[in-house]
Amino acid sequence: MTNRRTFLLGSASVALPLGLGGCFDRPCHEQNPQQREFLAALAKLAKPALSSGNPLQIEEAAKQSMKLSSQVGVFSDWCGTLRKIEGNAQNVAVTIEIGPQVNLFAFNDWTLALAGSIADLFSTRTREAKPPGLSEAAVAALKTFRLGDRVQLAGRMGEIAGSGLFDVSQWIGKSEAENRQFLQTPRFIGRIEALTAPKRA
Repeated sequence: MTNRRTFLLGSASVALPLGLGGCFDRPCHEQNPQQREFLAALAKLAKPALSSGNPLQIEEAAKQSMKLSSQVGVFSDWCGTLRKIEGNAQNVAVTIEIGPQVNLFAFNDWTLALAGSIADLFSTRTREAKPPGLSEAAVAALKTFRLGDRVQLAGRMGEIAGSGLFDVSQWIGKSEAENRQFLQTPRFIGRIEALTAPKRA
C-alpha cells in the first residue's frame, strides 16, 4: 500500500504520493534544505492570511513573501520542473516550478517580461542596461531539456535580470484579489547561473 501526504500552500492543496522508500521517494523540491525551508515559510505566511479573509492580512502576507524571496539570496542544488520557455537564445524567458504552485521566472529581455502575465510586477523598470537573468551557460543547458523535465538549478533569488533586489513597495495598493492570487500561486524572479540534470540518488 502507498502512504500519501498532502502539502498545503495557501488555500490550495496538492496531494503528493510518497512511497515507503523514504527520502528516495520525496518530491525533488523537498530534498534541498534551503529550498524546503523557503517553501515552508511561504506556506506559513499564506495559509493563515488566506483563511482569515482579512484583506489587510492578505496584503501583508504578500509583501512578506516578496521580502522572504529577496532574503534567500544565492542558492544552489535546488530542484524544479521546467514549465515554460519563451523567446529565443538571445531573448529568453523561462519559468521553473520550484514547489507546488510556486514558480521561479528569469528573463534576458524586458520585452518578454513586460508582455507576460506578470507584467504588473515590473512597474519599476529601470533605464539601465539589462543584464541577463540567465547566464550563457544556463541558456546553453536549457537547449538540452524538454518542457516537463526536472532540472537542478543554481542562482540568486529576488533579482530582476541581475539589476537589483525586487522592490516590495510596489505591492502597496494592490487589490485584495491580486494579493490573494499571488499567495495562492506565487511567482518570483531570479538570476539563474546554472541548469543541470538532477543528481540521481
